[in-house]
Amino acid sequence: MGGGMGGNFGRTKGSNPPVSKNSDVRYSQKKTTGYLLNTEHPKGGSKAKFMKDVLGYTKSDSRAFHKNVVDSITNKTPSKTVNTPYGVRHTYNTELVGKNGGRVKANVVVVIQRDNRRITYKIITVYPDKKGR
Repeated sequence: MGGGMGGNFGRTKGSNPPVSKNSDVRYSQKKTTGYLLNTEHPKGGSKAKFMKDVLGYTKSDSRAFHKNVVDSITNKTPSKTVNTPYGVRHTYNTELVGKNGGRVKANVVVVIQRDNRRITYKIITVYPDKKGR
């Protein structure tokens, strides 16, 4: 497990390396299907509905959705970086491509974690950019 469970993020404080390859971003089925693409989720349901209605992604597309999100932030510089008690949190303003070919401006929020001495990113949330709609 990453250092986040114990709050041990001090070693990443101030770190701002860009996502350089797909494997830098950890896939979490729980986060992707249980939250980001779950239209029944009490907090994330509206985002999931948007991802389904506008981009065509459902729970069964969780791996493809994850890859799309990662591809959209790879080799990009975050638009905002904040040091939090849980680690360095980056927000990327990006464009997502849907299964249906639709494109939408979105914000992707990730946090840096260390797993086995390797820096990885964990997707926290994805939401449409209201300015880009």
